Amino acid sequence: MKTTTNTEKNLIVDICIYLVMPCVVFIGIIGNVLSILVFARREMIKFRVFIFAIVLAVSNIFLLTTSVFNIILPDFYGEFLTDKSVFWCHFHGYFDLLLTALSSYSVLCISVERWFSVCMPFKNARYVNFKTVLLTVISYRGASAPAQNYTSVSTFVSLWLPFTVNYTWEQRKCELLRPTVYKVCGIISIIVTHIVPFVFLVILDILIVHRLKTNHYDTSMQHSVLPKNNRTATNSSTRKRIKRQGNVDRNITFMLITVGVTFMVMTFPYPIYWLYVQIRQTTMSNKTVFILTQTFRYLNCCCHFFIYSAASSLFCRELRKMFRCIKHRDRKLNNDQRTKPFNTMNKRDILPEHKNLL
Repeated sequence: MKTTTNTEKNLIVDICIYLVMPCVVFIGIIGNVLSILVFARREMIKFRVFIFAIVLAVSNIFLLTTSVFNIILPDFYGEFLTDKSVFWCHFHGYFDLLLTALSSYSVLCISVERWFSVCMPFKNARYVNFKTVLLTVISYRGASAPAQNYTSVSTFVSLWLPFTVNYTWEQRKCELLRPTVYKVCGIISIIVTHIVPFVFLVILDILIVHRLKTNHYDTSMQHSVLPKNNRTATNSSTRKRIKRQGNVDRNITFMLITVGVTFMVMTFPYPIYWLYVQIRQTTMSNKTVFILTQTFRYLNCCCHFFIYSAASSLFCRELRKMFRCIKHRDRKLNNDQRTKPFNTMNKRDILPEHKNLL
């Protein structure tokens, strides 16, 4: 019975590592690249929130790439890459934690922007504009202003990791050097990277959904109590434009809330398992649970493109436009490169030295 259980566990691990994860990495990288290209289009980038979505997609791409070196290749070759490279020994955990923190705070900033847009629409332009968004993402002001840019926070909470491991040249092995520091700093980083964003995401998403429901009810009631002549007056082009903009904004909000909920559900099992292992002080972790929680993490990075496509008509429309532009450009390039008969060419397009041949 025990042998059967171990065989089933090994089968689950093998399916996750050799089938699910490679597909997730391949599809996820392509999907996130397409998401970046769509969000960078003119009609999309005018919504400030998509700058955070671009950062989220970039961090997802690199996070999926690290899974190849941390999980897939080591299991395939039967040895850890941390034992082969001094650099990867010190920085494999750093990159993973840094990219995870960037993803967490990107999703949190998306929810904050949507909260301003839905709950405080008149103050949204004041507090959340392109300048503040760009400073939030790329500004490095160190620990003096950690709340103003989450890139600094993400870098700070992961800087301790390279100093807790040591590479032994004689044994060619990467070993944990300071287990107490690793445990304490790891718990703090888990709280800052996962727990804090999770709590704020839950609160903000509940407030946004409640406000959207209230706004929809108020709009329906106002329309039903309007006199008939006023209803005719409100069917102007301005009214339609405002209504269309409101529908687009609600569509974007619904799409990004879905991304936030998916992020919370699929990434939270791993930090809970890590905390459980550290608190119980178990020397050997359960490989099956570890691989399953990691698989859910990477599935989250992969599924964002499909959520955008399924939940947003604006995203789908811009995606189709992008492919049409590429197709039209290729067709035009092929037409330009196609050889034309000399007698069908316009005389104005013929070079002067060739005119004597006519």
